[in-house]
Amino acid sequence: MTMQEKIAIVGAGPMGLFLVKHLICSTNSLDIVVFERAGTAGTGMPYREDMSPDYMLSNIFSTEIPPIILPLADWLRQQPAEMLARWGLSCDVISERAFYPRTLLGAYLSAQLYDLVAAGNSAGHRLEVRTGQDVTDVHPGADQARVVVRSTESLHEGAFDIVVLATGHTWEDHPKEGDAQLVSPWPAANIAALPAAQIGILGSALSAVDVAVALAHDHGQFSETAGGLTWAPHPGSEALHITMVSKTGILPEADFHYPYPYDPLVHVTDDAVLRLIADGNGDVLERTFDLLMTEVQSCDPAYLAELGIGKPTIEAFGQAYFQRRQRMGAFRALRVNLAESRATAARQQTIAWRYALLRGHESFETALPHLTDDEWNRFRTHLLPVFADCYAAVPHLSLERLAALHAAGTIDIVCSGEDAQFLYGPDGGVIVRVDQDEYAFAAMIDARGQSSALPGELPFPSLVQALADPSRPVDVPFRLVLDAHCEAPVYCLSMPQVLARHPFSQGLPNCDSLAELVATSILSRSLAVVPPEAPARFADAVPQF
Repeated sequence: MTMQEKIAIVGAGPMGLFLVKHLICSTNSLDIVVFERAGTAGTGMPYREDMSPDYMLSNIFSTEIPPIILPLADWLRQQPAEMLARWGLSCDVISERAFYPRTLLGAYLSAQLYDLVAAGNSAGHRLEVRTGQDVTDVHPGADQARVVVRSTESLHEGAFDIVVLATGHTWEDHPKEGDAQLVSPWPAANIAALPAAQIGILGSALSAVDVAVALAHDHGQFSETAGGLTWAPHPGSEALHITMVSKTGILPEADFHYPYPYDPLVHVTDDAVLRLIADGNGDVLERTFDLLMTEVQSCDPAYLAELGIGKPTIEAFGQAYFQRRQRMGAFRALRVNLAESRATAARQQTIAWRYALLRGHESFETALPHLTDDEWNRFRTHLLPVFADCYAAVPHLSLERLAALHAAGTIDIVCSGEDAQFLYGPDGGVIVRVDQDEYAFAAMIDARGQSSALPGELPFPSLVQALADPSRPVDVPFRLVLDAHCEAPVYCLSMPQVLARHPFSQGLPNCDSLAELVATSILSRSLAVVPPEAPARFADAVPQF
């Protein structure tokens, strides 16, 4: 690598932050420019103040956030009392296992990014973060790539030896479902602008919980009473009623206690999956699933017995996993699960089957590149929803707020299944037809979360034109495959494109792991390098270009 090689990072959210963290470990001097469209760097969309209100909780406790310069709890203890008071905190209540507001995480991540920049510059690199800079195109070339940037003042270009796309989450400003026009949940002002009326929420997972809580805060107040948390509407907001429209008709489960640092699993491990891949006997998905079921059976045999499916198959397990909550009813299941999660957390007791599924899904990442198309479709249809439910558990307070809304008669849930119709309603509203029933809403909020996308959907027209195959998903080490004359490396860590083949990539720990892989490839200038300390599930997935 030449001295002062120029690297452009497009996006200054968590992915860009962790990439800077790993790049500045280089013993060679680097010239790094980080472009950020927003006015704030480091936060990414989920943690920006204009995107999330102060009461919206993250679902990762502080110690699980990968170290940057300082761990979150240590950084909080260094902050002035008036800053902590904004989030209702003081030094004596800071905990390594606490869940903090997203905007607080945003403040932490932003401060850590600028500390990284200062550390990198002190170490002999040249680092710069440019906010208010919207990258509109990338022109790959033989030796360098030209990056086109629009700012408030002008449109200009810069030439770079390497470009990394770290543009994070993307959301449609005006999403649709069927014939219906939906409301985007981002920024939070979209939700605050809605009237106290019949409001629908499309989805019932983590994002939908956040949306429901936001509506409740905008139109009412939560209060602590001797009997627990209650909610009452503001005067004039009594007409608010929230309906979650969900394919499964269930709510996510509460976060539960588990060991950290993690205890290793016994049966479904990366090494075990790599061995069955190496033996060449095929049936990778089925055999990896068998490892998972062996893990669950060995740690908590009563769980599989309760499901009542005999010897589990992928299809039967995927269905039975959700049926327990469906039979119980969404809000009764919420209360039962919340009580169990609180009681076991108080005893620092791990719910064994939940831990096996939470950690076991990571080994499927090792298997995914080796699945046939049919296996991938089976996985995506029957197992991915289970794993997504496991790792998207919700902080207790968020579910307690939902329970308070339900007790107030302000929220319910409709199981729409796969065949619901979404129609444009009168006065711009939305009508949802489920079998013979019809539900009318003044507005419906799209809370289904981030969807995946292919490289051909990147918002950089010249780059898309230079792709050798726009429909080829990006994979480790996430370098885009370009036409032969375009040799300047362009890496893609944009979340929708990563999710196409790495569905477990959301969250700060995964951003750190993915950024480490790309940084290692950049610093080695070899496409086949995976760092020894990188997660083993990536190690066998390096494509040979």
